Amino acid sequence: MLNRNGFLSSFLGILFIIFIVTFFVPTPLMIMAPGIAQELSPMITVEDGYKNESKGNFMLTAVSTQRATVWDYLYITIKQPTGVELEPLAEHLPEGMSMDEYLKIMQRFMEDSKNKSKAVAFKKAGYQINVKYNGVFIDEVLKSATAEGKLKRGDIIIAVDDQEVKEDQDAIALIRQHQIGEEVKITVKRGDKTLDYTMETVELANTTDEPKPSIGVMIYSNIDYEFPREITFHTENIAGSSAGGMFTLEIYNQLLQEDITDGRRIAGTGTIDLEGKIGPIDG
Repeated sequence: MLNRNGFLSSFLGILFIIFIVTFFVPTPLMIMAPGIAQELSPMITVEDGYKNESKGNFMLTAVSTQRATVWDYLYITIKQPTGVELEPLAEHLPEGMSMDEYLKIMQRFMEDSKNKSKAVAFKKAGYQINVKYNGVFIDEVLKSATAEGKLKRGDIIIAVDDQEVKEDQDAIALIRQHQIGEEVKITVKRGDKTLDYTMETVELANTTDEPKPSIGVMIYSNIDYEFPREITFHTENIAGSSAGGMFTLEIYNQLLQEDITDGRRIAGTGTIDLEGKIGPIDG
């Protein structure tokens, strides 16, 4: 028989285990919730810009995402807080990819977004910039993808179906001209070699929208830029491409003496491409 002290020790041990499991053990779910609506002026500084002339503000809006613990699951399921949802982790992370790997890729997308926003804002403000296209960098080959065993991380996609690609969106658009299950030709540079591979397109995994053809790679534009002025960003804890459109507006506003906010607070989201077109929320 357990004495009183032994019973108390066992009881406290069980409580400790329950505490650890509840608050620290992750579930296969992600918490999706409203994130920040943050002013961009403190986050972006254009060298010799008109930062202090603006009476209004441009603001980025973001979605907060984090891995759900058992406690999170219980709280959200029972309390059902407004605007907070639980979604399967598989809808956000490609198969076989860790959260750390995913966050590194999202940071890469953020850097690409910053460069595109600078390029578009400078061009719109009448500045000359130099852009050198170096193909499309493969950052990750997803497991069980048709590209697996053929393409590798570090390959540079230079053509799809013998059509030259300069940006990631060029490659995506050409691949998506195919039906799911059709073959597509991918030309890559690997070191000093130029290699051709043919593979079937498959349904892009983990999408809730209309199925899209894919070959199962994470890519980004491999571009070198030369800008006429220095622009600094302070975007800690923010990742992905979706702030590109608002970054562009803030930079453009600091390049002009005129205040294009007209005293208003303007919040938004969406990617930007080098043609200045606003795209979807990305990630």
